[in-house]
Amino acid sequence: MRIIIILSFTYLLFACKKEETIAQIPKIPLPASLSALKIEHPRLMLSNERIAELKKLQTTDPILDKYIKAVIASANSIVTRAPLTRTLIGPRLLDVSRELLNRTTHLALAYHFSGDKKYLDAAVANMKTVCEFSDWNPSHFLDVAEMSNGVAIGYDWLYAYISETDRTFIRNGLKTKGLDEYKKIYETAWWAKGDNNWNQVCNGALIVASLAIAETDPKYADEYIPKAIANLPFSNKFYAPDGAWYEGPGYWAYATEYLSYGMSALQTALGTMKNLETTEGLSKTGFAPMLTTGPTNYIFNFADSGENSKGTTSPAMFFMANTYSNTDISNYLHNYMSATSALAKPFHVVWYRSPNNFIPAVPLDHMLKGEINDLVIMRSSWTDKFATWVGVKSGTNSSPHSHLDLGSFELDAGGVRWAKDLGSDDYNLDGYWTMGVGGKRWSYYRLGSLSHNVPILGNKNQYELAKASFSSTALNVSEPNAILDLSQAYRDYSSKSTRKISLVNNRKDVVIEDDFVIKSATEVAWGMTTDQSIEILPSGKAILRNATITTKTLEVEIISPVGAKFTIESARKSAPEKLNTGTQRLMVRIANQIGNVKLQIKLSPKG
Repeated sequence: MRIIIILSFTYLLFACKKEETIAQIPKIPLPASLSALKIEHPRLMLSNERIAELKKLQTTDPILDKYIKAVIASANSIVTRAPLTRTLIGPRLLDVSRELLNRTTHLALAYHFSGDKKYLDAAVANMKTVCEFSDWNPSHFLDVAEMSNGVAIGYDWLYAYISETDRTFIRNGLKTKGLDEYKKIYETAWWAKGDNNWNQVCNGALIVASLAIAETDPKYADEYIPKAIANLPFSNKFYAPDGAWYEGPGYWAYATEYLSYGMSALQTALGTMKNLETTEGLSKTGFAPMLTTGPTNYIFNFADSGENSKGTTSPAMFFMANTYSNTDISNYLHNYMSATSALAKPFHVVWYRSPNNFIPAVPLDHMLKGEINDLVIMRSSWTDKFATWVGVKSGTNSSPHSHLDLGSFELDAGGVRWAKDLGSDDYNLDGYWTMGVGGKRWSYYRLGSLSHNVPILGNKNQYELAKASFSSTALNVSEPNAILDLSQAYRDYSSKSTRKISLVNNRKDVVIEDDFVIKSATEVAWGMTTDQSIEILPSGKAILRNATITTKTLEVEIISPVGAKFTIESARKSAPEKLNTGTQRLMVRIANQIGNVKLQIKLSPKG
């Protein structure tokens, strides 16, 4: 009898606590813009209804069950981590901001699905720690944005279980170190109407943070949500028309996740995405990671994407799949996570969409158009892990995060990335962000033309403000090809410059044809960066070999001009630049060329 009384008392205590926390939410007049605000917490991307739905689905969906258990397992390791400290790397607090978001979301979700108070206590402790910082480094405002996002989500998801004293402390930290910093500079901040990922990150986080405390401090949401909605199109326009992101696949995930946070928070808190979902190209953007990832799982990592970056498992794909009712996108993500043994993160659970067995018919070739970059992707198969895959880009030099790489290609075949991009260098290098004509950015090897898989004229970089476009494509035919007009890139040396890339021999081999009309005697070169071994045979052909997949090789042959020879050049550099250890360049250099010049190279996977 005593046990029954204790259990009954415990149940009543919990029920009273829940009613008490709901009653504690201040009921103050809200402006018209917030008339539809969902007062109870959680209301940012997650709700009590969604939690109940996911818990029910977990009992019958083994994939969701696996994802939830992965989040809880990660939360277990987070509980014992040392407290965060206000430690900058260069001018950035960004790593700390990101770790705070990682911690709060894992811990809060683990608490909701387990009820174990250790996760709640750790989440609150982490939020209080960062709210005790002197500031969130407003001189590099991404740090403020991401920290605000992490604190806001933790505060909202755990609101009902946090003491009123801690709520007040965290809420004040979010206001003074986050939202008030927005208020100081928003009207003049370049990123508020920026044309790159900063816009999505800063405005997406602003939406989330202001909605987190909208019932107690409605002035932030009332003033800044309309401004964020009005300003997001300045960067969102670059998803048009086909969903690719011009700063590269690496930055696709960053920009699109923060846009998804903002859109999802608007939907769950206010019942509307304010028409952001009608952005041209956004309904297609969930496919961009699939198309720009090769059979090796390495991405087409142009711009400042990281070296050897693998395809993203960003949960933004689930959000896009749900928003546009497109299970093809979520199926791809499920399959990719399974194939790569990727660990599920909190938003894989929050935005979860169950898979089905439908296999869509996806064309082999795609052209992803964009205002700044066009991409052409061609492949031999979607199901063969040894398939040939080639990506080639156009673009605009000196656009955000760009390299001088118009016409650059990357190549997979036989399960190996043969032609690669070295990716970004250290963002803290002196002059790294100084673009334009003569910009110091272009003096760094990884960012200039001499490290990329492009033609090289006069051993110089491409023109820093050049634009390139595809003049012709023939896709989804037996021998697909794409032709690029590179005339602006080499304007100092050539009156007309083109590059044609084709798949031939039943889509197995790649042929690259570079044509120029050279103005005066100039060296014309062809280069390809690789981290595979290179051997130049007596026949003049080059053979590339992979140390692991020894049965597969790449044969490279000069078709034109007759008599040209391959050479091997080092890509190694010295600190403070990245060293590029283990990477080399397969080169063709032809001196003193003038008039019509053709360089034609055939790349044939063997084995």
